[in-house]
Amino acid sequence: MAEEQNLKEDSKKNIGQMGIKVVPRGSKEISNILGDRRSSHNVDGFDRVVGDEITDQKQVGIPLIDKVVIVLVVLFTLLVFINFSFTSNDAKEDADIEKTLFITKIIELVILILFVFEISIRFISVGFITYFSDLWSVFDALIIIASIVLIILDLNLEGDAFTTISKVLRGIFRFLRLFLVFRKFNQVKKINNIGARYVVRSPVEKVIEIMRDLADQFEDPDIIKQLNWGITHISNNTVYEPIIEGKKSEALGWLYQPQQQQQISHELKRSMSSDIQFSDESHLPEQLKQDFEQNILKLDYDYFSLFQKYDSSILTYLMCYYFQKEQLFSSLKMSPDSFKKCLDKLGSSYHKENLYHNVIHAFDVTHTVYFFIEKCNFKEIGKLSKLDYSILLLSAAAHDVDHPGLNNIFLSNTRHELAMTYNDKSPLEQHHASTLFRYIRDTDLLVHFTLSDFKYFREKSINMILSTDNAMHGKDYNKLKARLASNDFDPGSKDKGICFDTLLHAADISNPFKPMQNYEKWTFRVLGEFWLQGDKEKELGLPITMLCDRRTTNVAKSQIGFIDFMVLPYYNTISQILPQLSGYIEQITENKKAWAEQIEHYQTLLNTQ
Repeated sequence: MAEEQNLKEDSKKNIGQMGIKVVPRGSKEISNILGDRRSSHNVDGFDRVVGDEITDQKQVGIPLIDKVVIVLVVLFTLLVFINFSFTSNDAKEDADIEKTLFITKIIELVILILFVFEISIRFISVGFITYFSDLWSVFDALIIIASIVLIILDLNLEGDAFTTISKVLRGIFRFLRLFLVFRKFNQVKKINNIGARYVVRSPVEKVIEIMRDLADQFEDPDIIKQLNWGITHISNNTVYEPIIEGKKSEALGWLYQPQQQQQISHELKRSMSSDIQFSDESHLPEQLKQDFEQNILKLDYDYFSLFQKYDSSILTYLMCYYFQKEQLFSSLKMSPDSFKKCLDKLGSSYHKENLYHNVIHAFDVTHTVYFFIEKCNFKEIGKLSKLDYSILLLSAAAHDVDHPGLNNIFLSNTRHELAMTYNDKSPLEQHHASTLFRYIRDTDLLVHFTLSDFKYFREKSINMILSTDNAMHGKDYNKLKARLASNDFDPGSKDKGICFDTLLHAADISNPFKPMQNYEKWTFRVLGEFWLQGDKEKELGLPITMLCDRRTTNVAKSQIGFIDFMVLPYYNTISQILPQLSGYIEQITENKKAWAEQIEHYQTLLNTQ
């Protein structure tokens, strides 16, 4: 908890910082915000998303541990018939019967001890509080404890009356345990899927589903063709694209003016025909280069210590390493000197006083995007060109540049200059994108790009950075699912742009995707920043943004909600694009279990404030 204590001290020194509003769907705790869970909503950009309660869970096989327990319980139950087949008088008259009854009691005691181990394994795996939150689990544990007490007393006390009572009670307990074990599978499934009682669906998905069902009801090929045409346009988000009938030439000129050929300056024409070549050598410090080569594809990379030595320059070094490794300087005719100048401006524009939205966060997000490209094979799946590499990496490095440590809600509520400039439409993200391209222009970084390459770079990069606005998470997530549900999803061509947006947003919310030692550090950093904003909101008499009140925010609960309602569903969906990502998602579940064990600890801290 040293990190937690340090951040508490830091929060007293620093100015108000950034907070991100996360609105989990289907949560009973926020039912007053969302209203009825089966209705449509429009909350902070989560436009008319329907939270339907899941009624038909996919059935899976019973886990091995449950099969073993069922066998033990059946054996346990058979012992009752052996015990009831003999009376106390039989045991007194026949030494063999007495010995047999004694052995059965010892076997029964051993099985009961094994049941104790079984319960211990279960609550260790999911957390003590989480496991015993189900009253049936409590009842099950009490039955086993009572059975152990009775068998020990029966072995040590004499008396026919007690033996008979003990035998009857133990028999009842055995049948109860058999019932409990057969319902254990559903109970364990419930624990493993806490927060998954609701599935977020958009009206678009429902419309496509209805149209597909409707197409199955017709045999007329023309009707089926029309329905499929509608499904295609809905899936491609082209419902509002104009369909021009009749004389098209003049209409096209008016409707598509932004796409018309533009005049190109003589200076830009000369740059296009330039034969300038640049070396891919970026002269990294040798020790740092070795460190990158060993750790750059590891999710547990401990890069925090690098900033004590290299400060904001570490972002420049990281990007130089990537561009040198992928030979982007020579391929894209990009000057390494201009590149370093641009990255130095980006790195120094991240605010050091921010607990979370600083250059370390930029490093982490860029590192995660590259992980998706290389370890999850997006380079092949997305058919990435050298230009694509540059877009993904530069957009990641710049996605929070010059972040003031305050969220969009705060900027709008205080009439901040950025909110006024961008009319409350993702003011932070608009500013980050604008700052990146201002630095690109000032350093002549892309001066040797053709016009078409520059426009492609600019369009994709701006869209990526705008997608990191969490207020757009619901809409963008549903657009992604609609495209994945289509028959022509192509991450290497027509859907490359939505994949770029998705991967940067996924990297931006990737803290729960990392091993706990890094995740925990980021958690205290982001909440420390949130709480500083909450302090300023309280001081100014503004509504305190969700998670920004240090007096009411349970750290563990905040992270479990973040995982259940935002991160885990998103990553599971992305794994449909990047199948190799599935092998790393278990880390998110493990982190959730770790937080579940700390809910009571953090609640105690809140209660003692």
